[in-house]
Amino acid sequence: MAKIFRVLGWFFLALAVFSLVFDLFSFFKTSSFSFSQLGENWFNVHAGSLNLLQAVTERYISPYVWDYGFSQLLFLPTIVVMTVLGGLFTILSSTTKKKKRHLN
Repeated sequence: MAKIFRVLGWFFLALAVFSLVFDLFSFFKTSSFSFSQLGENWFNVHAGSLNLLQAVTERYISPYVWDYGFSQLLFLPTIVVMTVLGGLFTILSSTTKKKKRHLN
């Protein structure tokens, strides 16, 4: 389990770095810096999955979860969300109990 958390942590941290690089390239292109939002990037990469998440959340869980939970998260900068997720998974990978091997 620790290996899966470690891989997920590094994956999200890599996405944070890619997001920063993307934001820097757009800065050089437009001469104005701003962090890209998670929802904007998600929509550009795969709009169908974002729409599916909204429909499933509103229909089977609650519209309030989408309105006050997920939609607020989508307005945050991508680099912040990916860094927090990467950090959490990396911390979880180091705190999982490791099996001790007994040499007989």
